[in-house]
Amino acid sequence: MGLKGHPAQSSAPADAACAAAHFLLGEWEVTRGDSTPVAKTLWELGPEGCYLVQTWTGLAEGVPDALCLLAYSSEKKNWGLFAGESKPGGRRSLFEDGNMVGNEFRFVTKESGGLVKGKTGRFSYFNLPDGRIRELSLLSSDGGKTWKTEYDLVWQRKK
Repeated sequence: MGLKGHPAQSSAPADAACAAAHFLLGEWEVTRGDSTPVAKTLWELGPEGCYLVQTWTGLAEGVPDALCLLAYSSEKKNWGLFAGESKPGGRRSLFEDGNMVGNEFRFVTKESGGLVKGKTGRFSYFNLPDGRIRELSLLSSDGGKTWKTEYDLVWQRKK
């Protein structure tokens, strides 16, 4: 079943580009590179297949619960991702201009609670050949000439 009891679409979405994000669907265990558990997450498909909703449950200290909406714009021909933390006073993040580039689902960071003023951000999901997902956030303080890792996570599908 898809979001709120709507059955997930088994046929192609109205706009074939919507299918680009469907590799995210399902339940995942999220870890740091050293295999330390960070979170568990669930991506569900919206009724028409052109938006997904993510429920993020933090498991590590300092990792809050969050809710995310990933939506495709047939007008702009790209994706946007909006995330909000569940705790009072929690951060919100906005990622835009999302497109698949090879196996990388790449976004530009427009607003992030962790983003320091004057920095540029880039956020990606990598669809790895072994079925895992790599989530990577990079920051630049020199307009994109050099990048520093904000976080780098690995997702393994729950069995």
